[in-house]
Amino acid sequence: MDDAHAPLRVRKEHYLETIYSLGDGVTLSRLARALSVKPSSALKVVRELEAEGLVTYGGRKGLRLTEAGRRRVEELNQRHKTLEEFFQLIGVAPEEAFREAEKLEHVISPEVVLRIEKLNEALKKMRGVLAGDEGV
Repeated sequence: MDDAHAPLRVRKEHYLETIYSLGDGVTLSRLARALSVKPSSALKVVRELEAEGLVTYGGRKGLRLTEAGRRRVEELNQRHKTLEEFFQLIGVAPEEAFREAEKLEHVISPEVVLRIEKLNEALKKMRGVLAGDEGV
């Protein structure tokens, strides 16, 4: 994906994932600490996410993912899971598989992820056949 705005999108996706992991109602200052940024920098990105309809920010009430924001994080999580599984199926160590999936989940297209999901299923079946367990 040769999107000129990819670094900005990736940064925003990291914010969404962090809000998701910290939970609805997380304060701006806690989000900023978790991302190792200044609260003013975090507020700028939060306002952009709010304008895109991905979060709501209620000051002292904290941050909440909208349904669209939650869906985006769930899509990223599914991409990550698919990529991590693929890497492990081809023999990449679990820690490295996790790190590589974390990098790629933000830039890989949904179409490629679907193809990798199908490949993962084929690799699992092939592994079962090679091990003599054709019922897999």
